[in-house]
Amino acid sequence: MSAKMLEKANEFIKACSASSFSAIDESGFPSASAIWLMGHEGVAEIYFSTPVGSNKYKRLQKNNKACICTYTEFNNLTLVGEAEVLTDQESKSKHWQEPFIHIYPKGETDPTYCIIKFTTKRVSLNIDHEGAEFTIN
Repeated sequence: MSAKMLEKANEFIKACSASSFSAIDESGFPSASAIWLMGHEGVAEIYFSTPVGSNKYKRLQKNNKACICTYTEFNNLTLVGEAEVLTDQESKSKHWQEPFIHIYPKGETDPTYCIIKFTTKRVSLNIDHEGAEFTIN
């Protein structure tokens, strides 16, 4: 893994908010949906929210393998890894953002509010006309 490319990937993810998330559906096919990134630890860990009971939530209960893709006009970053549903209050409070009140009317203690923690295993990117693919341990 090139430290330079990892640094580019970490910088790129900081500038992104909207991304796509793919999980494996009931028929074994990838199913993509738009997500809004709530937080991250570089490209190693990504956080977003989905309601308990949503399709993403149900799919991750059966198969936690997933993918996040984000891009700009000429750059792209694809992260492949595993997703974990977090329902503990500490995680929910840590990631709570006021605009969520429209989705979770009971606030950060809303029982339908959960966090998805995505842990990256493999990075594939093309940034500033440089491409790379590498794993994260």
